[in-house]
Amino acid sequence: MGKARKPKIHKNKVNPTGLVDVGALLDQELANGKSESPIHAIVDQLQSSSTEDKICGLQTLATICQNNVNISAAVETDLVRIAASLLVDPDQSIRHATAGALRNLSVLSVEICEYMVDQDVLTPLLALLNKYSNTDWKPVFDRNMQDQMDEKSDTFLQAVSLLWNLCESTSVALDSFNQSQLLESFVRCLDWNVYGKEIVVAVAQCLLVISEDNVASWRTLCNFGNELSSLLQLPDSDNQSILLRTVASGIIANVPALSATYLSQLFLTLSKTLEVNHRTALGSVTSSLPLMSRNDLTELEVIDDAQMEEESAEQSFQRRRRADLPSEVEVEIRNVGLLLQAQRIAAEILTNICSVEEEEWQEDMDDDNLSEAESVHDYDAADLNNSLQNTDKLPVEVLEAIKSQGLVEKLWQKAQPIAENVRQILAENDKNLLKRVNNLRSSSMLCLHNLCNHMSTDDLGGAEAVYQVWLELGQQVFQGQQNPKLLEASTSLMRATLEHLRKSPDLFKQMTDSDLQLMLNGVNECQDPEIRANWLRMLGTLGCLLPEALIKLIIDFVITTCLKEQDIWTISEAVDSMMDIFADNDWNQIVHEVGMVTKCKELDRRMKTKLKQSKRDLNERYPAVCTVRTNLSRFCKYLEAEMKKFKPQTVS
Repeated sequence: MGKARKPKIHKNKVNPTGLVDVGALLDQELANGKSESPIHAIVDQLQSSSTEDKICGLQTLATICQNNVNISAAVETDLVRIAASLLVDPDQSIRHATAGALRNLSVLSVEICEYMVDQDVLTPLLALLNKYSNTDWKPVFDRNMQDQMDEKSDTFLQAVSLLWNLCESTSVALDSFNQSQLLESFVRCLDWNVYGKEIVVAVAQCLLVISEDNVASWRTLCNFGNELSSLLQLPDSDNQSILLRTVASGIIANVPALSATYLSQLFLTLSKTLEVNHRTALGSVTSSLPLMSRNDLTELEVIDDAQMEEESAEQSFQRRRRADLPSEVEVEIRNVGLLLQAQRIAAEILTNICSVEEEEWQEDMDDDNLSEAESVHDYDAADLNNSLQNTDKLPVEVLEAIKSQGLVEKLWQKAQPIAENVRQILAENDKNLLKRVNNLRSSSMLCLHNLCNHMSTDDLGGAEAVYQVWLELGQQVFQGQQNPKLLEASTSLMRATLEHLRKSPDLFKQMTDSDLQLMLNGVNECQDPEIRANWLRMLGTLGCLLPEALIKLIIDFVITTCLKEQDIWTISEAVDSMMDIFADNDWNQIVHEVGMVTKCKELDRRMKTKLKQSKRDLNERYPAVCTVRTNLSRFCKYLEAEMKKFKPQTVS
């Protein structure tokens, strides 16, 4: 869960610190014809015998690979492999610069992390971390420099963050860590009184990733219940403590033996994290954000050339360190970011705790002789929906903790949009903080979606309360453009709440053609197949609740849309939901008027073809799609038989 933060890059500064001007350096390299590209220039520097050249190359690497063009050029060379070897360079400054540069690379994408593993970053990285585990090492903090840690300690911090990102992205990294025997030494680094909260948070977040579904790690971690549970007692002294406490609860939740022992403390911790008012924190920081760039420029004016010429080397070094310290506003932004991160992780932990394991299916994807009849399993949709509404699927102690801590309500508050003026200030001044807000909202809605799937309607507050959530989500969705991740989370939650309302048609008496048209437009305008599937599934559910005139509109729209749809999963979801409409009523007149028999037969042929083409891509969804396609074939035969007996009504 989560990613290491990207490097802080100040804009509009004129290099008052004397540090390397990366852009000017690259321009000079290219102008002098020393290399064909920035990447080749970096390779030359990393292979130089000069310490200064290596560090300069690493600083450049840490910066320029935020650009996709440079990333593409980098993967065509041995740059990452060459840089990784410097993790075990004898020079501490080179090790530090290397760990930071590779950490920055690792935050870009899962694909980059996979590439880094392919380039054997793990061998020198684990060797570097092993040196720390074999020495009596403790950080040194400079109280005059905002508690900045020494270079050796910061190297460890960067290396742990790099390992965290690699393990989160690829199982190869996780397997390598399991074989490294580093786990116990990592747990020893959870003493924040010794190692400081920044290192402890990074180690804990790495352990959170490592402990997820990793039985090998559980055998060791279950011996450290006291150490982990002690972190749950941290007071709300600062947001870093809240984050550390939350991550520790996630590690405990991942380890079955610990989760069972500390369940009540775990839920109490998550509840305390979610009850902190993030809107107040955002309101405070956004009042300062517009002033940040102006304050930066003001600070620059106090440094003149004469002063810089007169100062000693040590004074110059200290000035550069002070210049790199974050401003008060930047510290405040960072602290709010930590709170948002903690609350997102809390929602994700709850999602994992409240997931009910489904039966695993096994399918030989290469066995072309497997018949359709053998590859599907039928179920009674009516029984399934009835069970969804009236039965809790969670363990009693988990359900009671959710209810007693008011977690559904707290998650709903985190899912709400922030004030428009706050959102606008973040959009203009700090998109990273806005991204964290959106991630919190998305994770909260996905957690609520999970709870809707595993709690009864009554335990969610009753049908009326669930209906109000569905309405509010609809209003938010149709208010304007949203990013796809938020829209998918919103429509997934809308879909889950609507399933609880199948037996409450009275709540939808006021729904009009224009209300329904908003949803139809949502399908037509949507580019994401997962979101389209949510809309179409909801339309099918509404077809079980609305009057006949609107049901006809829904049936005609769904089947026409499916005939144009290219994504087999979206078709499957829509068809499955459409067939539910006929569970309690044959709707023969509608079937006749929209020409359903012909359209369903055509749809059946298309599904059969697409299913063969998409067999491998569907993965775990393949059996479900097979079931729908088989049921559609039966449904076509049923409709055809009904139409042979049906006498259509004529309009006088």
